Amino acid sequence: MSICERSGASETLAHEATRSEGWEILEAQAQMRLGVSAAEFVRRWDAGEFESSEERPEVLHVAMLLPFVR
Repeated sequence: MSICERSGASETLAHEATRSEGWEILEAQAQMRLGVSAAEFVRRWDAGEFESSEERPEVLHVAMLLPFVR
């Protein structure tokens, strides 16, 4: 996954997040939005404990970050 930033009028620089950076992002969002660690979120997500996640946008916000760590 890439994180892009604009530099100058015509130049776009991209930074591909490392897996470690992905875990940092996931950790911060899981704690902020759900009050759990990234590892706990991944465990619960994989176990199907968030089946009704379409009704909980905060779960979907965190779940969208999973490609950063997988």
